[in-house]
Amino acid sequence: MMVRALALLAAIVMLAAGLPARASLAQERHQVERDYRALVRSVVGIETRYASIFAPPGAGSGVVVGDDGLIATADHVLEGASEIWIVHPGEQRQRAAIVRRAPERDLALLRIEEEGALVPLAPRYRPVRPGQCVLALGNVMGWGIGIFAGIVSLPVCAEGCPAGATGGILTDITTPPGLSGGALVACADRSLVGIISFGLVALNSPATTAGIIGAVPAAEVAKLLSEQLACAGEPHC
Repeated sequence: MMVRALALLAAIVMLAAGLPARASLAQERHQVERDYRALVRSVVGIETRYASIFAPPGAGSGVVVGDDGLIATADHVLEGASEIWIVHPGEQRQRAAIVRRAPERDLALLRIEEEGALVPLAPRYRPVRPGQCVLALGNVMGWGIGIFAGIVSLPVCAEGCPAGATGGILTDITTPPGLSGGALVACADRSLVGIISFGLVALNSPATTAGIIGAVPAAEVAKLLSEQLACAGEPHC
């Protein structure tokens, strides 16, 4: 009888010990759900079409960075495309025009005429830290905007990159095709910390980059926006 009582007491103690962890996991899940609802109108899908009838359409992602229809994406998403279409939440499609490209940074700016219910995402200019919680949002294989959670593994050359190299952010997030050009967001304040770029590391290193998920820092996006603003009205800027 005593053995049974002790076993029951041990089970109750173990169950009670697990309750805070379960409650914490539930809170984290609900927080990610709230983050998704707040961020999904700031990220769009991109469809690229090509001149050749034999070339299948391409897919990527974009991030709304201006209230005048400006969308940032990864430059390699647009490579070779003859038409670019933005897919809004709800599957509404709209043709986009290329405003500016910076292939050396794997960044590009697009513009659409009607931004509708899209909401610009505020950039974060403070450097990220290893271990910092981040969210990745983007177009999941053309099925819609998905969300993934992880941490910053390493800011690349955070103290200043050598000439010709582009700084970046490496994460532990594994994502499916289509997220290139999507948003890397800080969990703490939902600010944009980078544009997802699968080709980022390849720009800086001849080594194999398979499986490495990177992002171009938001500061580089801000620099591209400043360059575009300075070139307003200049056809050959």
